[in-house]
Amino acid sequence: MAQGRFIICFDFELAWGRFDKILSEDYLAQVRLTRKEIVPLLLTALERHRIPATWGVVGHLMLRECDGIHAELEPYRPEHFPNWFSRDTGGKDDGSSVWMCRDVVERIATCSVPQELASHSFSHVDFSHPALLRKRAAQELELARDLISEFGQEMKTHIFPRGRSGHLDVLKDAGVRVYRTFRAPGTGFKSAFGQFVTEALARTPPLVTAARDELGMLNVEGGMLFNRRGRYRSAIPVSRRVVRAIKGINAAAREGGVFLLWSHPVDFAADQKAMLRAFDEICAHAARMRDTGRLEIIPVRELA
Repeated sequence: MAQGRFIICFDFELAWGRFDKILSEDYLAQVRLTRKEIVPLLLTALERHRIPATWGVVGHLMLRECDGIHAELEPYRPEHFPNWFSRDTGGKDDGSSVWMCRDVVERIATCSVPQELASHSFSHVDFSHPALLRKRAAQELELARDLISEFGQEMKTHIFPRGRSGHLDVLKDAGVRVYRTFRAPGTGFKSAFGQFVTEALARTPPLVTAARDELGMLNVEGGMLFNRRGRYRSAIPVSRRVVRAIKGINAAAREGGVFLLWSHPVDFAADQKAMLRAFDEICAHAARMRDTGRLEIIPVRELA
């Protein structure tokens, strides 16, 4: 039987993750805390347990400065937010920007335990949306690829914003070998109540499926979201998520499959102490399994 594998994947976005839906002062405060404290603490935990992770980074975060307009890009005008860069303040990053944080990405790239920098597009566009033309999709990937290369890495992995896939031929042309999506609709619990029950009872999460698509790239589908944000999730103790994640790790080791845990660093900000402690418990368990030869811990790119 193949050895089980465990993957940690972060969608690193700062304000780009939700700017087209909500950008409250409370949320921006959490974003700033993420930049200043959360990411360094996550890296400390990963170093302590010698765990490589995949960081799907919005490309714009890797800039030092910008004009806030990006007129060189093909327009992307989804009906809910037709002026995509209208909230981008531009200018130079002074260390407090919520739109750029090259210094933080540098810390990730120079971590003593190698971390993977993956594409999360340049500006968090929805690849499934009809407003995203092929030219703009290509520009999003080309910019992400070029920026990642400045940190000495090759872009092999793409994390679709909001898990919605599209323009696969563009990914192939950009050199992507593996991409991550959400589990296809119709599997698992659909309702919020069903998901609440699943998380509250700490049911074993499903392992991911990984299959070659028609273009030869690997589609990694699924994963457990590690998060306390939301109407019902905040009512569930973080300890239940630890139990559930450990069940997923154990299932991967037992069945020779792949368990993927994913989150957004900003998800740690609302309950920083509890979330970081829980994350450390999960990492510690995975590290013990690895050190006894029952588990391999890898970044997403190593699946390809």
